[in-house]
Amino acid sequence: MAQCHCEACRRLTGTGHVVHAFFRREDVKISGTTKSHKSISDAGNTRTRHFCPECGSRLFAENSKTPGALGVSVGAFDNSEWFKPEVILYYSQRPKWDPVDDTIEKHEFM
Repeated sequence: MAQCHCEACRRLTGTGHVVHAFFRREDVKISGTTKSHKSISDAGNTRTRHFCPECGSRLFAENSKTPGALGVSVGAFDNSEWFKPEVILYYSQRPKWDPVDDTIEKHEFM
């Protein structure tokens, strides 16, 4: 489970970070149709972000670097009380107004 403060994630959410819970692709059942948007990360990987075509809610993301994994947007769950980031990515790009838990492992990149 991760919290990312890279510029792309901040722009995507319109806030200070994005949070994803990661699952093996084969453990996730996706029904219905999504719309998607592809972009290239600073590391050169292709990120594909999926969202609801009706309301625009972010649902999950895929990264070509980890083809067997899905990053599910924590806000897509009915109840997300269980979520706690295990790692914070792009910590140096975090806006000063977006506080983080100092006990969580921090990385400057992905």
